[in-house]
Amino acid sequence: MTNLLFFILTPLVVLPIDVSKVADSSKFWLIQDLYDSLLTLGVNVGVTNTVVFVIVLLVLTAVVWLLNVAMGRFSFLFVKDQKLDAKSRVITILMKHGFFKRLFVLIAIAIVVFTCRILFSGFSLGLVTFVLVLSRSVMIIWILLVLFSLLDGWNTFFELHPKTQQKSLKGYIQLMKIIAAVIAIVFILAIIVDKEPSNLILGFGATAAFITLIFKDTILGFVASIQLSFQDMIRPDDWIEMPSKNADGIIVDINLSSVKVQNWDNSVTMIPIYALVTDSFTNWRRMELGPGRLFVRSFNVNLKSVKFADESLLESLSKHSVTGGNYMEFLALAQVSSPDALLTNLALFRAHLELFLRKHPQINDQLMLFVRYQHAISGDGIGIEIYAFSKQKEAAGYDTIHRTVMEYVIASASLFEILLFQSPSGEDLQRITKSRSESLN
Repeated sequence: MTNLLFFILTPLVVLPIDVSKVADSSKFWLIQDLYDSLLTLGVNVGVTNTVVFVIVLLVLTAVVWLLNVAMGRFSFLFVKDQKLDAKSRVITILMKHGFFKRLFVLIAIAIVVFTCRILFSGFSLGLVTFVLVLSRSVMIIWILLVLFSLLDGWNTFFELHPKTQQKSLKGYIQLMKIIAAVIAIVFILAIIVDKEPSNLILGFGATAAFITLIFKDTILGFVASIQLSFQDMIRPDDWIEMPSKNADGIIVDINLSSVKVQNWDNSVTMIPIYALVTDSFTNWRRMELGPGRLFVRSFNVNLKSVKFADESLLESLSKHSVTGGNYMEFLALAQVSSPDALLTNLALFRAHLELFLRKHPQINDQLMLFVRYQHAISGDGIGIEIYAFSKQKEAAGYDTIHRTVMEYVIASASLFEILLFQSPSGEDLQRITKSRSESLN
C-alpha cells in the first residue's frame, strides 16, 4: 500500500515544471481579455493582476465545488441502485469512511493541478510558484486522505468477515497510516524546497536516532503486536486478567500502541501493547471455549467429630430422604479406600459429596473431579477440598453452582455426624464463660 502511494506521488514531485517559463508565457485568452478590459478602464497594472488572479481562483474554486457536488450526487444514485450483495457491502463500507467523497474532491483538485499552468500563465513568478506548490501539496494531502479511507474500509470489512472476526487488523492499519503520512510529508517538503524526495530522504539519515526516539513506543508496539498476533495471544472480546495493570475484563479494542480493557466494574484500563509481551497476564479464552470452568472450594472438619461408622449411623443414612436414594453407591465408593472395619463417617461424607458432584446436571463429570483431603492436619482440623468443573462459565451461572455446592456441604454434614470447623465467635465465648461460671457456682 505504501509502495503504491510512493508510485502515485512521485510524478507530482519529479514532473518538471519551469515556473519562470509559465510566468513569462502569455495569459490564457479568456483571462487576457478580462485583463485588457480592466486596463482599458484605467485600473493600475498591479491591481489588475491581483484582481484577475483572485477572480481566477474564485472561479476555479467554484468549478471544483460544482464538480464535487455533481460527482457526489452521482455516487449516491449509483450506490442507491446497488443490490444487497458482497460488492454493494464493500461500497457501503467505503462510503461510510468517506472514500468516494474524498476521491471526488481529489479528482477536482487533480483538475486544478493539471490546468493551473494554463490558467495562471502570464502572472508574476511569486503567484505562479505559490499556486503550483499549494495545489501539489493539497493534492498529496487528499491522496493521503483517500488512502486512509481505503485502509479504514479494509479494516471494517476485515472485522465484519465471519472468518476474521476474532483477529484484529487495526494495529497494522495504524502502522501503514503512519508510514504513508511520513512519505506524504517527505514529498510535500520536497515540493516546497524543490528537491527530489530521494535527496531529501538521504538528508534525514542524521536525524534517524531522533526519529527512533520519538517513535519508540510505536516501534515497540508494532513488534509486540506482530508477536501477539503470530502467537494468537489476544483477540477482541477475550477476557484477560493482568494484576500488574489492574486489568480484569474484556478486550474492547486493540491498536498499534495499546489494548483497551473494559473491566467488570465498567472501568476502562489502557495497557501498552508491549507490556503484554514483557509482563505476565491470564487469558481466559480457552476456558470459555472449553467444556468447563474449574472451581475449587475447601472447608475444615472438626477432628473430634470423626469416628468409625456404626450400625446406627449406617441405618440413619440409608433411611434419610437426602442420602437414602444413593446410599449403596456412596457406601461402595467409600469402601474402596476404607474397608468395612475401617469405615468412618468422614469417608462416607467424602464419598457422598463426590457422588453428589458427579450427578449434578451443571457439573461436567467427564473432566477431573474429586473430593480430597488436604495434606496437613492443623489446629483448624482436617481440610477437605472440592475440585470440579462447572458447565456454566459465565459469572452468574458459575457462582450459582458453587454456592449450591457449599450450601449442600454445610447442610448435609450433620447427617454424617460431622462438625465443620469454624473459629469461636463472640457468642461461643459467652457460652463458654457462662458454662464455666455455672460450674463454679
